Amino acid sequence: MFERHAQLLGDRLEKIFQAKVLVAGVGGLGCTVASLLVRMGVGQLYLLDRGVVDEPDLNRQILYDRFDLGRKKVDVAKEKLSRINPQIQILTFDLNLDLEFCLPSVDVVVDCLDNFESKFALDRLCEMKKIPLVHAGVQDFCAQVSTILPDSTRLRKLFPMAPKDETIKQAYPPLVSLVASLQAHEVTRLLCGEPALAGKIFLIDLSSMRFEVIRIEGVKR
Repeated sequence: MFERHAQLLGDRLEKIFQAKVLVAGVGGLGCTVASLLVRMGVGQLYLLDRGVVDEPDLNRQILYDRFDLGRKKVDVAKEKLSRINPQIQILTFDLNLDLEFCLPSVDVVVDCLDNFESKFALDRLCEMKKIPLVHAGVQDFCAQVSTILPDSTRLRKLFPMAPKDETIKQAYPPLVSLVASLQAHEVTRLLCGEPALAGKIFLIDLSSMRFEVIRIEGVKR
């Protein structure tokens, strides 16, 4: 299954096979991130989401179809991801993320959540357990991606004015797929010890086709 990208990654592929990754949120971003990580050969995958599949999800949440409406997202995702790669170990959490959540000991956490209140809680949990966090946020035609290392400026400091209780409703489906692919790529780079977005924020605006990487002040990379 992995012969073709084994030629690209060489010895680094073994690090991916041994990795443990948590994907927080199995919606638009999380479906694509989880699918790509399974196809890359990540050894153990944790999925966290309290939601059920709803019809508006189908325009961008690629693991689901109409036969899944009303079912728990983590159950459907585990079922379909296991068909892609039966060797992977998938563990699920059917719950809302808050500061009471016991974050498992993983190598990387991927922020695919749809509101900043949960994102900031995840940021604190990763800080306490010193786990790298690959963050992304999407809204309309715009997005940002960043890697938060244990000694980096925290997410809640980067976006102090973000609405903490507002769920993101609008996201252009091609943008969601693009950003999730960037997150999955950054996860593999982190696992191999070569993150590209640590101390940086990658900004995307598909409406104008603008892409920009800016450095975060005070972070050394």
